[in-house]
Amino acid sequence: MKLPNGEVLMHAAAPYDPKKAHEYYLRTRKLKGRKKGAQQPPKLSGLGARSALAKPKKTQVEQLSPKQKAELKAYAQQKVQEAQKKLNELNKKLKEKMAEAKKAERDSKKPKTAGEKAKDAREAKKYRQSHKTELKTKAKADRAKSGGSSDKGGASSNSVEGLKKQVAAAEANLNKAKAKLKALA
Repeated sequence: MKLPNGEVLMHAAAPYDPKKAHEYYLRTRKLKGRKKGAQQPPKLSGLGARSALAKPKKTQVEQLSPKQKAELKAYAQQKVQEAQKKLNELNKKLKEKMAEAKKAERDSKKPKTAGEKAKDAREAKKYRQSHKTELKTKAKADRAKSGGSSDKGGASSNSVEGLKKQVAAAEANLNKAKAKLKALA
């Protein structure tokens, strides 16, 4: 059989013959019915069952020398400690951020006095005067940015939601490290 570009279609080492292929299909076709549910695993009986249960296969950990086991165990213990330390740090940051968020929420509900408003206005005016060029370039960048791209909407690593995600990931890492250590014990 020739392809549109003039090459001969090959099947293995011989050229492809559609008549021969159809004859082979007619000879070998068989309808296969549905298979009912999964088969039950064969039950072990007699001596084979006892010997299979008595001699479990060695795992990779059991095949290691005592020195290698000790090194792996020390490494796993170090990983557990590092994961625990990171989790503790993230929990501490999360508590601080949550406290800040509560304080900010509490302060935002309380109305400002006239003196606080005047003080804020003076500080804002002073800031605008000292940072004129920076504010202009930032405004230009914001206008250019708003024209084409949009915010991704992801939680930053400093927000409460971002820290909660980091804590969850750190807990998962700690659980994995503990599981590896337990497997070596």
